[in-house]
Amino acid sequence: MIDLKFSDDKRIFSLHNKGIPYLSVDLLDRLGVPNLYTTRYISFDEERGEGVKGLRLAVMKTEDPEEAGPLVKANRDILARQLGSSIEFECITDQKHTNHVHVASAEDLGPWIASNKPLHRQFVDGVVTDIPGVLLTAFGGDCPPVYLADPVRKAIGLVHAGWRGTFGRIPEVAIAHMVVKFGCEPENIYAAVGPGICRDCYEMGDEVYEQFASEWGQSDADRIFSRYPAFQIDGTEIKGGKYHLDLREANRLTLLRAGIPEDHIAISNICTKCNADTFYSYRARRMENEQVAMLVNRFGGGL
Repeated sequence: MIDLKFSDDKRIFSLHNKGIPYLSVDLLDRLGVPNLYTTRYISFDEERGEGVKGLRLAVMKTEDPEEAGPLVKANRDILARQLGSSIEFECITDQKHTNHVHVASAEDLGPWIASNKPLHRQFVDGVVTDIPGVLLTAFGGDCPPVYLADPVRKAIGLVHAGWRGTFGRIPEVAIAHMVVKFGCEPENIYAAVGPGICRDCYEMGDEVYEQFASEWGQSDADRIFSRYPAFQIDGTEIKGGKYHLDLREANRLTLLRAGIPEDHIAISNICTKCNADTFYSYRARRMENEQVAMLVNRFGGGL
């Protein structure tokens, strides 16, 4: 079994190890909605307790898209097929740390990479759809994905929620699109916040706290930020310490205030930085590549 460190005793994921290993959200599994979140592993031998790392799913900024693109698309297609889908039905996000959400159309589907997406798909950090069979894909290191699924209207959404997207309440933006475009009702939507950096690891500048306090209000800012001891490189203590942001709690608040019932929400307890040997992590300076979150618009279970 892949060794994972959890921040508490709640286990919201199942670990799958047939083909490329991945985690899936139990809440979404029970709805019958295929979903996943990847690791560094290309494969893992449970009997030997070891695996092959180096899974490549994204074209990084330093790479030539023409050279790297075929491999990353082939790997994503393997994962898509493990979910019963195909990269031909994929719609990806752009990862520019916005709160912009795109409503997918049939013309958007296919094995795009960041360098060749059409103009209307650029600067998009979330996608929603009610097209049957569509595969939504989001990339990330420490920024958690937020999965959305409405079994009544058979619509889904997937967003990339770093601190800027979280500040812009991107899950709420996606839910609003689902309500307006597909007739969804928030009380019917299920949501999961996937793996990402934990509060203990997520140090922020005072200016970020001040932005949240100004936009979200002092009470909410004090709820999602904590002051931790901090030190200069030479070991000198920084007076008053540094703020740390709890992305999990911030996105949970956004989901609740958008009308999602509390028992329809699952929150990850896996930190990508605490588990940097298993996941790619920007804050751990271990971003050789990125994880992907995937969600297929297919419902087959019940709660």
